[in-house]
Amino acid sequence: MKQTLNCIIKVLLCLLFVFCLLTCGIEEFYYLPQVSGGNINTTLSSRADFTLPTIPSEHYYAIGYRIYYKIYLSGVDGGGRESPGFNSTFVTDYNYFENTYNNPSNTTSSVPTISTFSGRRFYELEHLSTASGDIINIDRIGGTVSILFPLAAREIPTITINNTETQIIRSSSVTSMLPLSPINSPNPEHEVFFRNTSGLNNNSNATTSINADTASGQEGYAYAAMYIVTVGKNPQNFSFIFSKPTFISVFRLPDMF
Repeated sequence: MKQTLNCIIKVLLCLLFVFCLLTCGIEEFYYLPQVSGGNINTTLSSRADFTLPTIPSEHYYAIGYRIYYKIYLSGVDGGGRESPGFNSTFVTDYNYFENTYNNPSNTTSSVPTISTFSGRRFYELEHLSTASGDIINIDRIGGTVSILFPLAAREIPTITINNTETQIIRSSSVTSMLPLSPINSPNPEHEVFFRNTSGLNNNSNATTSINADTASGQEGYAYAAMYIVTVGKNPQNFSFIFSKPTFISVFRLPDMF
């Protein structure tokens, strides 16, 4: 009798397990390939060239590629992440991304979420079109990309995707809150372009309510650090999903004056 009861309990437990699988389901993990840092060629703090591969068809939920940026103030001319005293916040941010997502000794399968970037005040790079600013939407077919930050004052940084060049601008979610001077003003305090102005290079303005995309530091120069990720949408709940981020470079903003 006891053996029969035990068998009945085991059968019921198995049926309950199967029922849970059928009704609740196990959430599928949607993986997106990381961009290889080995494909990125940089020239000082003024240029980066790289090729983005076509995203394999099995990643049908992929949308394409996106670039995230953050601006850092610094007293170092021509600096980079290796330069002593470049910007302590940049060092913290860089180490966070590397240790959390790109450290081979980290055995956890961490992948970023949209709050990963917003929480560290990274914003999506946008471009200037005749109509409005849009995010840098690099299609899943990839291609060649060049980012250029001219050294000459007043010049405007650009991005070239598959031979099409456009001027890049700061995120509209940041600049929409700024007391913007006209773009063509000779002395704008704030502007949408990636140029080093007196309004940007001011620690008192490096706040979430003014220059939300900017980290304070020693005043003088300004740099933009950029990461690229593969982006998709989870077909189960339509939330954005990301690959591990790949560091592109640190670019020095041309001076406005």
